[in-house]
Amino acid sequence: MSTVRRLLIAEYPKYRAHLKALDEDSKLLRFGHRVTDEVIDHLCNGIEKDAIHHILFCIENEQLEIVAVGHIATRDGMELAFSVHKAYQGKGLGSKLMTRCIQYCRTHGILKGCMVCLSSNAVIKHLCIKNGIHIHTDHGETMADLELDRPDVSTYVTEQCASNLAMFDYMSKRTMLPWSFK
Repeated sequence: MSTVRRLLIAEYPKYRAHLKALDEDSKLLRFGHRVTDEVIDHLCNGIEKDAIHHILFCIENEQLEIVAVGHIATRDGMELAFSVHKAYQGKGLGSKLMTRCIQYCRTHGILKGCMVCLSSNAVIKHLCIKNGIHIHTDHGETMADLELDRPDVSTYVTEQCASNLAMFDYMSKRTMLPWSFK
């Protein structure tokens, strides 16, 4: 259940549904403040219109519902954001997403960027430290400065293996759903 797969641009509307399905506390962790569905719609409209500057990685459950997302925004530099549904938190999904997003950035030459989170978000701060990302706090927000290593051969091999495994996992889940046989 915890294979990380890149969403196709045609699937980006699923991201909107994922964000709207987050509980209020998870939305607060994702956005840094309380947001309404209208704010999510506005954000997702922009992402869908400018999809070339947004890379989304997801983890789906057995019914192919998105339960966690890693978002790489590349307009005006690189910024990472993560969201995990409450029922799936504490299971290492955020760690897998962060690792996969960093791997993607490295193999595509996106080596500098940032993340912003609430200073109270201990989980994302722990993931930053675990991944060698420098963090600093200012006015209630924690800023993470990403300076990633240049890729090497193993980075590319690992990226390709992760992509292939994700596609295999997706196709396996899809064939097991009752509607896929009709």
